[in-house]
Amino acid sequence: MVRRIGHMTLNEIAEAAKNAGVVLTALSGAAYAGGYLVVRARARALGTDPGFALVDQAYVFAGFRFVLALLFALLVTVLPLLLLREIGRFAGMLGPGMLFGLEILAALLVGVATITAYVATFSVSGVLISPSSGWLARAALELNNYGTLLFLATTLLGGATLLWAYAHATRVGGLDTLGAVLLLIVALLLVLLPMQHGAFNADRVARQLERAPEGVTGLAAPIWLVDRGAADRVVVYGHAADGKGRLMTLKADAVDGIAVVGVSSLGAAVEGHGP
Repeated sequence: MVRRIGHMTLNEIAEAAKNAGVVLTALSGAAYAGGYLVVRARARALGTDPGFALVDQAYVFAGFRFVLALLFALLVTVLPLLLLREIGRFAGMLGPGMLFGLEILAALLVGVATITAYVATFSVSGVLISPSSGWLARAALELNNYGTLLFLATTLLGGATLLWAYAHATRVGGLDTLGAVLLLIVALLLVLLPMQHGAFNADRVARQLERAPEGVTGLAAPIWLVDRGAADRVVVYGHAADGKGRLMTLKADAVDGIAVVGVSSLGAAVEGHGP
């Protein structure tokens, strides 16, 4: 005899708990993978090489911060998404031929926007050692808010495309070629979002060391600790005699016992300003 609790049997409760566990595991895995992309994208944008491992607790924290940032971005873009949804409803009243042509044109524009977002994100690289006056390069150093605006725009584009793909599949009664293309674009944007967060928003703090670690030569004070990675490695930043930025990767024990005397943004460190 199966015992009933309220309106659910014990078997139903166990099945629901099992399904919830599967969902939570999948979400945790996705957040961990997102955290890995965040950390790798940050290192690429800054030009650091702190060392990476497949399993690292840093990815958990980075993934949590990314999910939180994505939720805030969705909250900010909810009104434009609702507006675009209403526009889509009005467009659905058009004739089949005109609607198909409009959807094809819109899909081309969304595809171009996705490619542009990828190119813009990957164009930011090595900003600590080769700083540029470009607006996205400066955003990677936290010197402006254009990186955050790009992240919001990509979130809006991904959310709108997902709603469009769902509405299109509902209207045609299944997944056709256009629907598959829209889902591909959504997948590309979901991969791009953690990379954008890593390139423009993830941990833009530099810690000023009291003195240069042993083995660091050719760098004038101040020396900044800018990254930590796997295999007990750290990355320090400073300026050479010619005024250009330099990065050095060291064993973590090289900075043991050296006090942190200030905390500042990466932009201030690159421009030579103290905390």
